[in-house]
Amino acid sequence: MTRTMPEIISLAQYLLAITPAFLVCGALLLAIPRTVPLLRVLVHMLFFVLARDAMTAHGYWQVAAGGLRFTAPPLVLLALGAMSLGLVASTCWLESEARRQIRWCGMRPALSVLLGVAGAALIIALATGLKAVFNLPSLAPVAPSALPLLLGFALAANCYEELLFRGLLQQQLRAWLPAWRAALVSGLLFGLCHAFLATTVTQVGAPILVFTVIEGVVVGLVYCRAGLLGASLAHGLAIFALAAGWV
Repeated sequence: MTRTMPEIISLAQYLLAITPAFLVCGALLLAIPRTVPLLRVLVHMLFFVLARDAMTAHGYWQVAAGGLRFTAPPLVLLALGAMSLGLVASTCWLESEARRQIRWCGMRPALSVLLGVAGAALIIALATGLKAVFNLPSLAPVAPSALPLLLGFALAANCYEELLFRGLLQQQLRAWLPAWRAALVSGLLFGLCHAFLATTVTQVGAPILVFTVIEGVVVGLVYCRAGLLGASLAHGLAIFALAAGWV
């Protein structure tokens, strides 16, 4: 217990820091009727952005021009992954009407998995090219013993992110836009939601914005064919590769 106390205190401080945003977003969801699903989705997205950026201030991850690294202690990382899955479940419950419209997977789950892996490979290839264009350094690979937890966290956290940006936002946009344009818009908004992280929280700037727009558009296109399963795999595996120092 003594060994884990600093991690518990750190996690409690993080949760306390995001509580005001959580309460305001909760009040907004109570005030906005379910008949305005797109506005409700934007509230969920705003809370996600605030909670994610608070991770930087608490030292849970470091974003550099050449990659990213999750620096939270294992217990905290495990707790954050579990919280992400809890947010997936609670968001699906809160947005029960919009949930019914989500494309969970493609025609065949196995094909959705393959498309997700292919999407991750494409994102990694584009990230490698982007690093060459900007002449960015690579981070050292993490220890092999850390990879299982890192993979689990990347998949869990990005499943929540994909539920918001693809399963809810992009799917809602399909009411007005063709599939490819909805994917483009969701990808651009995905990049925009990283603007504060890029320019103010980390001051890394253009590389983060360019990468996240590319990543968002690719994952959006994967969602069109492979649903949320493929999109979550594409995003989660790409972030895992970056965080592991393989890119």
